[in-house]
Amino acid sequence: MFLLELQTSDMHAALGRLLDQTRVAGLRLAAVSAPADASECRISASIDIDDRDAVDRIARRVGALFCIDAIEVRGESQCPTRTSHMTP
Repeated sequence: MFLLELQTSDMHAALGRLLDQTRVAGLRLAAVSAPADASECRISASIDIDDRDAVDRIARRVGALFCIDAIEVRGESQCPTRTSHMTP
């Protein structure tokens, strides 16, 4: 499983392109979130596949949009995990 993160100023264009590209590639999205504030949006998509090259191709295609400010691909196992710190 891989995590694809996009930072964009146009959520609708970026999300539409991401959904279209994953559908055309025959990939399955495990989860998508797109929290937005007044000026930008961060789209996170978990893609259920073991092929990094396929995810990189989608990232390049989606990243070609004019409204994409940043893009990152990483393996789910590399995602930081939240830990709780207990105080005595």
